[in-house]
Amino acid sequence: MALVKFFHRNMLRSIRRSSCFTSQAACSTSSSVGTAESSDNKESTESLNESTTWDPLKIEELLRAQSAKDMPVEMPNPYEEERVQCILCKYKIHLDYKNPRLLSQFISPYTGRTYGRHITRLCRRQQEILEIEIGKSRDAGYMAIMMKSVQFLKDPKLFDPNDPDRPHNY
Repeated sequence: MALVKFFHRNMLRSIRRSSCFTSQAACSTSSSVGTAESSDNKESTESLNESTTWDPLKIEELLRAQSAKDMPVEMPNPYEEERVQCILCKYKIHLDYKNPRLLSQFISPYTGRTYGRHITRLCRRQQEILEIEIGKSRDAGYMAIMMKSVQFLKDPKLFDPNDPDRPHNY
């Protein structure tokens, strides 16, 4: 109930202020224009005087309307870190055992072993698919087993094996 009285008091103040501004505007205009505006002002002041008796239901309705205007705007969190995607998911690359050039990017040129997820920065699903496809490719004879093929050594790097997400034990 105290909120209703507070709102009622503030509404009366705003009505008084607006009626003062409208009467000043009518006085400052010329006589030909002032007659048209003064009739509008009379009507608005009459309606304001009629509306000074407030119904509690109208006050609640006005409060709801005002609170709806003050609701926060939906927007993404500006401080949220951008979600990192693996390179294969980002560009929607499908791994295939018949593509040894792509698969050899994830193989160490010295040992022939597959780099781990912390080095390749692939997601778990793509890393599992990669290991399966490398196994298929080696079984089919497309890729060498013990080392990276010499023809693929100068291919551009998809990642830096010397800068892993998780540091090495050695």
